[in-house]
Amino acid sequence: MITLFVLGFALAASPGPDSFLIVRNTLVEGRRIGFMTLLGNRIGLCTHLAAAIAGLSVALQNSPALYLGVRLLGAAYLVYLGASNLMSRARQAPAAAVTGPGGGMASVTAVRQGLLNNLLNPKVSLFFLSLFPQFATGDVLSRSPVTVAVVFLAGNTLWYVLLVQLVGLRWLRERLQRFQAALDLLFALIFVGLGTAIVIKEFAALGVG
Repeated sequence: MITLFVLGFALAASPGPDSFLIVRNTLVEGRRIGFMTLLGNRIGLCTHLAAAIAGLSVALQNSPALYLGVRLLGAAYLVYLGASNLMSRARQAPAAAVTGPGGGMASVTAVRQGLLNNLLNPKVSLFFLSLFPQFATGDVLSRSPVTVAVVFLAGNTLWYVLLVQLVGLRWLRERLQRFQAALDLLFALIFVGLGTAIVIKEFAALGVG
């Protein structure tokens, strides 16, 4: 079980769409929105865990077309997030000079972003299709499936809680606010870049282009 805890922590600690979104929302909006984003992310991860434990991951793995669809849908959502960040920043630019960044995102929006980003995150899907079954074997799952889920979730959540606490430090956010426009552009480009890279990789694997 310790291995599953470490595995969950390591998955969260490796940079990916979930980390970038949580960091971005925490920097711009503060810890509350950061944790709301994390809450949605946790709901998504619990869905992945339930599917993996129930054996749905195996069914998905045996359906290449369905798996391709999930990855392309996730890529499209990443591009959408990046484009939305750019458009949102452009609309708020005049007001930002007076009111400053942050404080504009509703909790429900943050939860929805965290949920969709995790559900459609190709990194998470690939993990549960490949690496997770190597540690959460049928023997382990048959003995205590709930414990497997809880231990993995605890390790994974610990990293993000620490991340939000650190990134949400007031003095850090205040120092980074002067670079907010550049940070928004950076995160937008990261999201668009990740989504585009996934699409290129998938079509290259299909021999298209």
